[in-house]
Amino acid sequence: MHLAELARHDLNTLVALHALLETRSVSRAAERLNLSQPAVSRTLGRLREAFDDPLFVRAQRGLRPTARAEALRQPLARLLQELGALLAPPEFSPEDSQRRFQLATTDYGMHAFVAPQIAPLHEQAPGIRLDIQAYGGNVEQQLEEGGPELAMCVPTARVPAGVHGREIGDDQFVCVMRQDHPLAAKETLSLEDFLAASHQLISMGGDERGAVDLKLAELGLSRQVVMRQPHFLAAFSVSCHSDLLLCVPGCLAISMLDQLPLALRPLPITLNRFSYWLVWHERLHHDAGHRWLRQTLSTGIQARHRELSQRLRQRLGS
Repeated sequence: MHLAELARHDLNTLVALHALLETRSVSRAAERLNLSQPAVSRTLGRLREAFDDPLFVRAQRGLRPTARAEALRQPLARLLQELGALLAPPEFSPEDSQRRFQLATTDYGMHAFVAPQIAPLHEQAPGIRLDIQAYGGNVEQQLEEGGPELAMCVPTARVPAGVHGREIGDDQFVCVMRQDHPLAAKETLSLEDFLAASHQLISMGGDERGAVDLKLAELGLSRQVVMRQPHFLAAFSVSCHSDLLLCVPGCLAISMLDQLPLALRPLPITLNRFSYWLVWHERLHHDAGHRWLRQTLSTGIQARHRELSQRLRQRLGS
């Protein structure tokens, strides 16, 4: 049957015709379609009118297709099979996929959370490729413009319309310094020592102040920021080679302690905790491959977050 003919007939009617051709019985077709016999009989009547042909005549055993109906059998079966494939949700087979996925995150998100997931991802899907992009701070714009398919970030506001999100876990800011820093000899970091020390600020967007500075300003205070830079991991190296204090997310800090000679202390001021999110655009929400990626990543990242959070609580004694 041509598409022009299909457009003139209800799809369910064609499914009924296929069942009648298969079973050659109104009652058995009704049973297969989970319909009543009168309903199938009415459908057969509409089919006869539409095709201007009896389609079926009564025989000693059931119904016998006319020549017109027999001619419809194979084209109709192919058509319904193709429509079924068209309407079925696309499948995704990780072990066979050669797909390239784009993920945006910060260098610290990559180090602390995403890097440990790379090997498990490739165990499940050895043929996939990952393109890691720098997270620019505007979630909606980045995803809307078709750049990354998935972003791990700390949204500054509620996830906007058109963007889906899944919270991974929360975190807090802490202060790190080199192990032989004069302040590292003290068990606690006092506010007075904190304000008297020199600091570096992570500023990916070029901001003059960060969350710590904004909180200090609320208290009528300020600190001495003598260096600004956009890279979290490079900032740790700077603190290892200088007296500059560094305020960073606790999960990142605890993940670096095994690699660098650093001391970690709670901040002498109270800042609100913040949350990590995986976010993606509506256009990929129902994509089978994307669903596999975000579910696999979120499971692994949440486990990693629990591990780092537990280590941080133990280190801070809380």
